[in-house]
Amino acid sequence: EERERLVLNYAILNGALELLPDTLASMAIIPLQMKMVYRIGRSYGFELDQAHVKEFLATAGVGLASQYVEQVGVKLVGRMLGRGLLGAVLRGAAGQSVSSGFSFATTYALGRLAIRYYGGGRNFSADVLQDTYQSLLREAKGVQDQHWPAIQERARTVNVSQLLQEIRK
Repeated sequence: EERERLVLNYAILNGALELLPDTLASMAIIPLQMKMVYRIGRSYGFELDQAHVKEFLATAGVGLASQYVEQVGVKLVGRMLGRGLLGAVLRGAAGQSVSSGFSFATTYALGRLAIRYYGGGRNFSADVLQDTYQSLLREAKGVQDQHWPAIQERARTVNVSQLLQEIRK
């Protein structure tokens, strides 16, 4: 299905952005998630504005709180890998991997949630929206490994400046 491919493409792109050394790339993730939700809602005939999309993300639990949880995960991995030059190299690679997996999973789950929500006529309560997102997030974490090669390939080909211009549209 076209919407499923759209979600997977955004999830792979957001996972790839976390592998790039440019911190601007990480700042593009939430705007890209918003754009994905907007496109999905529109494909079901809903005219959405930025405020609605932000509310949808916040209600689902996506945003600053989830980014904080991600940073905690990166720090935990870093502590487990120890100190020294080898530890620093491993921490950097592991941190990027954790961030990449987290960005893939949150984007994938959010996109799948948007398909269910807008496809169902926007009839979910906040509790159902949050519970469904958490369930989809667990599912997304289970499929992220199979898409790891695509994430790495996308990281090699992404043009960050072009991407940032595209987000502004």
